[in-house]
Amino acid sequence: MKKAPLALLATSVFLASCSSGMNQPETPILPNPSVQVDSGTMSSVATGNTTTPQSISRDETLSYRSPDGIVPVEFAVTVTDGIITTATATPKAEQAVSKQKQEAFASALSQAVVGKKAKDLSVDAIGGASLTTAAFETFVHGF
Repeated sequence: MKKAPLALLATSVFLASCSSGMNQPETPILPNPSVQVDSGTMSSVATGNTTTPQSISRDETLSYRSPDGIVPVEFAVTVTDGIITTATATPKAEQAVSKQKQEAFASALSQAVVGKKAKDLSVDAIGGASLTTAAFETFVHGF
């Protein structure tokens, strides 16, 4: 069993957000310094000619820039063999508009992303929350 170091995972997510295409709108994800992070584990067990599925779970609070300023949101995702199998979001915004957008995003998230490839995820504004959706896409591209 291999465990990916937390610093490596956080750095990968941050670097992915910094190195995205230059033609895309800027929606940086900023690590929240008061974050409690479960970086998850990666595992693969070979037995004969078969291999058990590789599953990675992460639960992390991130922040992104919005018209309300820097806004935190918590994402929890499980990816099995590159496919999103569970996804939840917990709104952390304090301003009314951002909080409303995050709540709409959280309600529609699972239905919009479960069953899709994490690495290539590209979805429209989930629940009408384009900035939260962009932050989530960057988060899951790190799987």
